[in-house]
Amino acid sequence: MTHASTPLIQITPQDLPLHCDGSIATQNAWNGHPRVFLPIQSNGKIECPYCGTIYKLDGELPHHHAPTQTGGH
Repeated sequence: MTHASTPLIQITPQDLPLHCDGSIATQNAWNGHPRVFLPIQSNGKIECPYCGTIYKLDGELPHHHAPTQTGGH
């Protein structure tokens, strides 16, 4: 769904947890989509499945947002 006019939003670890409601893409809060939380990786990018807005995380995930591994003691 990526288009030439798709916004690229730079975020920092302080902006987490990351969510999108479409208001950036439509520039109207009333014309968005349901709020969706987006799982982003350190120094990575993710695209909103509803509106196509691309978010880029500049930095490392804080420890409490890092994916956890299960199993083992």
